[in-house]
Amino acid sequence: MMMKKGLLALTVMMSVIFGGFMATAHAENLNYTVSADLPENQLNSKVSYFDLKVTPGQAQDLTIQIKNSDNSAHKYVVTPNRATTNDNGVIDYSQSKAKADQSLKFDIKSALSKSQTVEIPAKTTKAVTFKLKVPKKGFSGVALGGINVVQETTASKKKSSGMTIENQYAYVIGLQLQEEEKVTAKPKMKLLGVKAKQLNYRNYVTANLQNTQPVIMHGLKVKSDVTAVNSSKKLVTTDKENLAMAPNSNFNFAIGDGTKPLKAGKYTLHLTATAEKGKYKWSFTRNFTISAKKAKELNKTAVGQEKQPNYFWWFIALGAIIVALLGLVIWLLLKNRRHDEKD
Repeated sequence: MMMKKGLLALTVMMSVIFGGFMATAHAENLNYTVSADLPENQLNSKVSYFDLKVTPGQAQDLTIQIKNSDNSAHKYVVTPNRATTNDNGVIDYSQSKAKADQSLKFDIKSALSKSQTVEIPAKTTKAVTFKLKVPKKGFSGVALGGINVVQETTASKKKSSGMTIENQYAYVIGLQLQEEEKVTAKPKMKLLGVKAKQLNYRNYVTANLQNTQPVIMHGLKVKSDVTAVNSSKKLVTTDKENLAMAPNSNFNFAIGDGTKPLKAGKYTLHLTATAEKGKYKWSFTRNFTISAKKAKELNKTAVGQEKQPNYFWWFIALGAIIVALLGLVIWLLLKNRRHDEKD
């Protein structure tokens, strides 16, 4: 599976365990592997990620093993992250600088020790340990995150464009914590806002959807359309399924295909979402406005848009034809007049 973030390309070859959870992986072109040392408080010993039952105030060490199979020594950056939901509706464990959702009460990232850079000799396996400290106050539901392992590489720079492109291979060991024997929290969705937004240099109407509860939202399906205010005519529609959301996270659901220029006006979003085979359902209707200033600003920097007809040169050509015809008529009139005078 290829994951791209801006100009950083991460090739993450992993096995999907559940709800977008990613764990130990294997790929022919990778020269290292990562695995977890599962502790005694592991809930499910049949999985390869950390699935732990914890108690308030508990402290413990979490250890992973990095095996460098290459003939050269390498450095690896090992970073604990909270799980987020990216704009494709996929649970993402690789975003170290992602802002926490406003509904998040227990941030798993703050309960883990800081990022580490370790150097591992050729043909060697090394243990890397993180300290976990559960807050005394405790938490409900599920806290979800991951330990991201990236091999350091040398960036190749393109001076002509000023861009830096770096190819890296990354592994993620998932980390799920819960204090309850059985999680009772239920997913709940809110629509935080609707606006015109540019994603990867393409323009969309985006609905910012939020999972407000400490539980994974599985099997998410979203159906949406946009109409003009007080109109039933659908201007654009987008339906997606097999999405997922991390606990207490939000993402921008993009409506449209990103090829059409934005037009200023007043619109209405109609959106319906279901999760877990229709067990949970939410419906939203929200009016929003795209200003002329915003449309112009985003259209100016967008790529891949359908070109609008440009009638300027048509008017120029039509004007030239009219002038030529008038000139011809005047010339014929003058010619006939001279002919009459001679007679």
